[in-house]
Amino acid sequence: MIIPRRRKRDSFLPGIQLLTDAVMTQAVLWACFWFRFVSGKFSTTLSIDNYAFYHRAFPIMTVITIYFIRSYGLYKPSRFVAFGEETARVVKAVVSSTLLLMAITFFIRGFTFSRTYLVFSGIALAVGVSFGRLLLGLFVMSIDHRRGSQRQVLIVGLDENAKKLVEFYRRNPRFSMRAVAILDNRLPTGSMAGELPVVGRIEDLEEYIKSHRDIHEVIVAAQGLTSDQILKMIYECEKLMVTFRWIADIFGLIASRMSVSHMGKVPLLSFSDSPLAEWENRLLKRFTDVVLSLFFLLILSPIFLIISLIVKFSSKGAIFYRQQRIGEDGRRFVLYKFRTMDENAEDKTGPVWAQENDPRRTGVGAFLRKNNLDELPQLWNVFIGNMSLVGPRPERPFFVGRFQEDIPRYMARHSIRSGITGWAQVNGLRGNTSIEERTKFDLYYIENWSLGLDLRILFRTLFARHNAY
Repeated sequence: MIIPRRRKRDSFLPGIQLLTDAVMTQAVLWACFWFRFVSGKFSTTLSIDNYAFYHRAFPIMTVITIYFIRSYGLYKPSRFVAFGEETARVVKAVVSSTLLLMAITFFIRGFTFSRTYLVFSGIALAVGVSFGRLLLGLFVMSIDHRRGSQRQVLIVGLDENAKKLVEFYRRNPRFSMRAVAILDNRLPTGSMAGELPVVGRIEDLEEYIKSHRDIHEVIVAAQGLTSDQILKMIYECEKLMVTFRWIADIFGLIASRMSVSHMGKVPLLSFSDSPLAEWENRLLKRFTDVVLSLFFLLILSPIFLIISLIVKFSSKGAIFYRQQRIGEDGRRFVLYKFRTMDENAEDKTGPVWAQENDPRRTGVGAFLRKNNLDELPQLWNVFIGNMSLVGPRPERPFFVGRFQEDIPRYMARHSIRSGITGWAQVNGLRGNTSIEERTKFDLYYIENWSLGLDLRILFRTLFARHNAY
């Protein structure tokens, strides 16, 4: 049997990335040196005779920077890394290398390196290397587009996860991936599922990829397949030199990332740790919460006073509404909100969610809810450490007890602090919406946390009005 030639992921790309990073690092170091010591814009005691100390250090600084960039996994096939994530890793790598270089300078005798230069060049490096990688990505993407050499993906079994993946490929040409066809037992062959043709049944996999040499990857999303069926597909793909991938939710689990570890030479499959499992990320998130919550508590204090007076005099009852919620690690805490409903609104109904045009709301309460102003007192919860600005929304014990039995992995969303706003909320999943969908979005946030994602969610919260009632 002749093994078909398949276009493998470009193995030369990491080498080009390394060269690009090295060139950008050298360019930035020289440019910063000129700006700091030669341009005359800053006073300096460095003489021309001492320039050589810096010039000899530049190759070493470049090697250290490249080492840390590599340690953050940025010389693996980059098309599987979104630009935002890539930039975050570059920043971490540059910060690490800058701190190491500053530590090294303390042990150098006979010459003092400028700490200002190191910090300034570190900031410029983060920008320069990220910009260089962006340009390289756009260049490679344009070549792929002109050559028509995107990786062709065959989808096996069309479910919601597969649809999301197809849409992701369409909206992210940087990844140079394109879904081209579907095999599915439930859809008639020859029909169209969106923009993709259904070209056969799942059992036709081997025959189809034999006859279509341009297929580079197979992604399986079909539910209910036996282990023998899965193994058969894996062997067929390997035999024909086609990459085999498996959507993580195939076992009915809600997960975006899983990892394999080995203990006693036994492979163990587990859910990947959140970036917030790292102490420095937790410290960064907590520091951001404290600074921003204190800032907003101070700057919004006149608005707090105005809303408090309006709530007090517009209807009978307390200004603030206090309610027990379940937060990080299943701990209970008291959540604060401006009161938006009639006093003792749940005495007759028991714990229920607010509905659209809920008759229990006060006139002022409807306005506060519509504009998310009722949530402002939770800035105090953030400041004292019960909550975070961004995270899964905390729920009442009554509902948590019910959902933990009915919703897979629901309690995993309590592994971090609850938030005033979250990834689910800015995507319209608030109020009386699907808890399973909310949980998926919450777990995605936990497993993909970054400070940039937090800032993006906070910005989108300003415009999030969907299902606010």
